[in-house]
This record gives sequence, structure tokens and C-alpha cells, in this order.
Amino acid sequence: MTIKIIENNKKTIKLEIVIDLESENFLETEERIMDKVNEIGQTLTKEALKKLDIKETVLSINEQNHYAKEVKKNIRPLMEK
Repeated sequence: MTIKIIENNKKTIKLEIVIDLESENFLETEERIMDKVNEIGQTLTKEALKKLDIKETVLSINEQNHYAKEVKKNIRPLMEK
């Protein structure tokens, strides 16, 4: 079972997927298909993230700040009054 990126341009990604469907047990076949679909999703997500052009160094989500791994933070602890 393999996933191969055939073509990757700005707007599309073309994959070749090979899944072995031969099994005595249909449940095993179904599990292999589900595992491969998850792997396809991870591959596509990873490629999509590579194409993002994020200029922000801090992302604020639900009033929490998130930093990129490469960004060094100069954060002082909160002082009690």
C-alpha cells in the first residue's frame, strides 16, 4: 500500500494510491482502506501547509496566543500586585 505524489502545483495535487484489497476477512480490508484514507488526508494536509504564506508571528485563538516554533518569544511572567 503506497501513496505517491504524481503532480503538485499551486492549486492541485495529484496522487497515486495503491491499496491491497485481497483478504479473507472483509473487516481487515475495510480497516486497511480507512488507514489509507487517513494517510491520504495527512499527506494532503502536510502539502497544503507547505503552501501557506503565514506572515504573522503570533496567532490569537480564543484569547490565547500561539507562536511558530521558529519564533523566539520575549515573554515576561505576569507580576502579582
